[in-house]
Amino acid sequence: MKPTKILITGATGFIGSRLCELLSLEHRLPYRALVRDFSRAARIARLDPELVAGDMLDAGSLARAVEGCDAVVNLAHGDDQSAEKQTKLLVDACVRARVRRFVHVSSMAVHGPSPKPPVLTESTASIQRWGEGYSDAKSAAEAVVTAAGKRGALATVILRPTIVYGPYSFFVTPIVQDARAGKISMIDGGRGVCNAVYVDDVCESIMAALDRDDAVGEAFLINGDGRITWRDFITTFAGMVEGAKTIHDHSLDEIAAYWQAKRPRVRDSVTAAMRLAASPAFHAQLGTIPPVGKLIRGTKELVARRISSEQKMTIKSRLQSRSATAHADEAPAVRMPSEGRVVREAYRSWVSNDLAKARLGWVPAHSFELGAQRTGEWMRFARIV
Repeated sequence: MKPTKILITGATGFIGSRLCELLSLEHRLPYRALVRDFSRAARIARLDPELVAGDMLDAGSLARAVEGCDAVVNLAHGDDQSAEKQTKLLVDACVRARVRRFVHVSSMAVHGPSPKPPVLTESTASIQRWGEGYSDAKSAAEAVVTAAGKRGALATVILRPTIVYGPYSFFVTPIVQDARAGKISMIDGGRGVCNAVYVDDVCESIMAALDRDDAVGEAFLINGDGRITWRDFITTFAGMVEGAKTIHDHSLDEIAAYWQAKRPRVRDSVTAAMRLAASPAFHAQLGTIPPVGKLIRGTKELVARRISSEQKMTIKSRLQSRSATAHADEAPAVRMPSEGRVVREAYRSWVSNDLAKARLGWVPAHSFELGAQRTGEWMRFARIV
């Protein structure tokens, strides 16, 4: 049974904004968008939806937002520390309002920051605490929804999208920015498997989850059908930018060595302290404190009388040389990938979407070629390329 009114949380985000567009322009279903920051709501405001002010940590505003809605799509994820509490407050509000269907859009990240091959299917994928902020927050939020479903308080469906791309995607725009600068990078030759799903297909899986009664109580991995590598993904979007580009391939050994070197050591702390002590800017700040300023000036005058001009030049030269070397060490020629990107792009297993196809009656409508084409059309319209 189709819902009569849907509350969407996270409505101004990447997936939420596209869901609002499809609800207004294609499905033509009534919905209400929960908005915390109206300065971020320009994309959906042009659709003339029902907007309601609220905060996921404000139980009163959630109660008002859910009033009169028989379905809720939860796309909100404020920060890792508050995700579990936000979800609990929303679930409680939905239970009190007797909401018919609760669709919680989670993430493949619940299976860990570096998932192993058993994540290939829902039946073998484990959920636990992984010691990584985002994955643990997503797992904790899911646990709240699952518990509500098991005790019969709500009819819940959980969706776990993989790598969601399309217009406005934060997986696409950094690639384009690097390509415009004339350089792109890959990890381990781009051989990792990119489990990419187009944003419209994710939205259609949400619509199916709202409607299918046999999906209640289940969790589904939502992935596209195009089996591509990260090299395919990166070069496709980088290729939409005109001009020559250089490709830097970060080996896994190179990345490991870089992050190992970035870990703070006692010697680094001592060097930093010495550099600070020798800094003219630091001396200038200390000099604004009258007793300290007087001591610094007196010390400098005493030293100046005791050493020759040649010794002064030698000391100054050594300090400048150390500073230049330190800055060179801190700034590699090519920007190193973040740890999150390394985890995503080193993954080698394809994630199955068979259960979603069977139980949701959903099939992704966009091959990677079609999804990339539509994303490229948006980038040209937006003058990004």
